[in-house]
Amino acid sequence: MESIQSLLQQAHALWRQGNEQGMIEYLEKVIHLCRLEHDDKKLIEILNEYSGSLRNVGRYDEAIAAINESLQIFEKNKTYSPQTYATILINLGNTYREKKSYFESEMYLLKAKEIFQSMGDTSYAYIGLLNNLALLYQDTNNYDAAHKLQLEAVHLLESTEYQVPLAISYNNLYEISKHIKEPSELSPEIYLDKAAYILQREVGTSHPMYAAVLNNRADYEINQHHYDEALQLYREALPIVKHNYGIESQAYKSVQQNLEYVKDLIETLQQSSKPFRKTGLELGRELSHYVAQDVELNLPDISPYICLALVGTGSECLGYDDTVSEDHDFTKRCQLFLPDDIYKSYKDKLISYFTNYSQGLVQLESISQFYKRYTLYPEGPQSPAEYRRIPQDLLCTATNGEVFLDNLGTFTNIRQRLLTYYPEDIRLRKIAYELNQLAQSGQYNLPRMLQRGDTVAAQLALSQFVNHYMLAVHLLNKSYAPFYKWIYRHTCNLPILGNTVKYGIPDVLNSSLNDTKHHIDHLCNALIQELQSHALSNSSIDFLTYQAKEVMQRIQDQALRTEDSWVE
Repeated sequence: MESIQSLLQQAHALWRQGNEQGMIEYLEKVIHLCRLEHDDKKLIEILNEYSGSLRNVGRYDEAIAAINESLQIFEKNKTYSPQTYATILINLGNTYREKKSYFESEMYLLKAKEIFQSMGDTSYAYIGLLNNLALLYQDTNNYDAAHKLQLEAVHLLESTEYQVPLAISYNNLYEISKHIKEPSELSPEIYLDKAAYILQREVGTSHPMYAAVLNNRADYEINQHHYDEALQLYREALPIVKHNYGIESQAYKSVQQNLEYVKDLIETLQQSSKPFRKTGLELGRELSHYVAQDVELNLPDISPYICLALVGTGSECLGYDDTVSEDHDFTKRCQLFLPDDIYKSYKDKLISYFTNYSQGLVQLESISQFYKRYTLYPEGPQSPAEYRRIPQDLLCTATNGEVFLDNLGTFTNIRQRLLTYYPEDIRLRKIAYELNQLAQSGQYNLPRMLQRGDTVAAQLALSQFVNHYMLAVHLLNKSYAPFYKWIYRHTCNLPILGNTVKYGIPDVLNSSLNDTKHHIDHLCNALIQELQSHALSNSSIDFLTYQAKEVMQRIQDQALRTEDSWVE
């Protein structure tokens, strides 16, 4: 038979993963053992923990029964402390709150509050009481009282090691701040950013508490009319809630309902609004259709060899063009690529045919010319040494946009090989370099420049940090980074750390220089967590030069592994 300690360790491991359903089974075994051993003190503790898990999955009556059993045991043992009694009352009040029995909830929570105040106790248990009372008043629309209690909880937590409860309190403050009449200390989304950073670091992005923050962030984006962003956040939250609570839970049903609402809203808006412009890629696709037909009818000899695409320079090749893009060098265009020999043989004839082409601009080029211009090599880089010579933004330029038709397949074969990304040793080498640059600019030089009062140098260090952070995120995603003016937008759409960049980079840039350390620490911790989750580091040291060394050890090529990782 397993021991109480062993079972609790397994239960708590499931809790850290956010798996409340799995935790319940182990707690039931612990309760059985406590009864067999007549360990009343431990039984009270486990019954209350068990009731919390039952409450979290919507089994309220069973949770209340478990707490009442603990109260009966407490009343038989007069030696137990008032704090224990108050804690049981908090659990009972919180369960009634979630059951929406608000009168009973307030009665038990206020009784617990009286006990803590009579002892002058502002411990973690008291902070939990403040949170629960704030939620009760929030549920009953008494937002001013809820706000006051939640702020008291935050101020007590900020000076403690209880970072996860602090994140929960920030998340609760967002909910309350939407309703209070007086302006809050911070804008609502800042509370969510703070909560997200803490939870990413402390419990990871698969925990239901993180899903709760995503849900609230989506709510905020809806209020800002950013419906696509809200939809993506709900889509990220839903599988987390499903895994931890199951599809029958109220939490899952709520997120699912929110997701469907936003999808319907987006569809309604799209149907009611007429598109005011076509994108460059859409125009290029239309033009390529006409070009393919013309070539087949009037230039049939080259038809088997043509590749029609829109790739390379221009915001339209990234899908980022808008009305501002149309003020220069923007037109309906596509490119016609051919093998070298065909291109040389038909170049003059093609130029004559497509000059002043009525459907749009057709740009002629050989396949080798295109790839040599952007990658230095007519067939693109192939060896690790060749890949090292090419900046990320040029590789992005060579592989962006869309290929509309490729009858021969040569252009697409090179493109697909490049899109498989750098050889792994080169990717790791580049990650290590970026980590060193991040450590040097953001963790070392920035604070030193601030100590010296050199704000210009500090701004430059911060700019370097932000740029290298986004380059590192691209490397983790195996995605080539574009030219600097598009790198932030491109990074925000990446699955790994995209949301962290989306909210974290504006936060650090919009903060005063003296307040940037907190934001930089959070960004670095999020990066370290991803390195560990992808088995690129086993170290928890937060100075990124140590992380760079960890990454370098994963390089298989000995010569590359022993290189100076400070040199690109």
